[in-house]
Amino acid sequence: MLDEKERLSDKEYESIGRLLLELIAECPYVPDAVAQEPGGILYQSIGTKASIGIYTLPGARYLKKYVSGNFTAQIDFQVAYKSFPETNQQRVDAQAAVDNIMSWLEGIAELPPLSGGRKIESVSVSNGAAYKNDTADDTGVTFVANATMKYYKKGE
Repeated sequence: MLDEKERLSDKEYESIGRLLLELIAECPYVPDAVAQEPGGILYQSIGTKASIGIYTLPGARYLKKYVSGNFTAQIDFQVAYKSFPETNQQRVDAQAAVDNIMSWLEGIAELPPLSGGRKIESVSVSNGAAYKNDTADDTGVTFVANATMKYYKKGE
């Protein structure tokens, strides 16, 4: 077992990021303005137009690790939706889009397997927030929600 916190490798981060990109691309709640835009869903970035950014956050760690190579791990991530609302209703709708995406992720009954025999145990979502960027070049509002994914690898 693991006595101290061991951070996930870059390979683990990339694997989770790719999976999240694939999952979000399938989500029925992705706004049309993003779904129809090539490159509208990005990893570790957000676009200059309406877009969704998926961010795996630092601090991911192995919760348990065994000499057999099996482990349980946890990674925190964010889903951010950048939009350009002009009315209060559009702001409410943008926040609802993020909430719906996150509820969908949390409610997937059979999450797809990761590579290398790893399987997702759960996705749990926490509160979201909105951030406004008032720079001259970018007047978008980004709505962000946080989540945690637990996954494991057991014998092959």
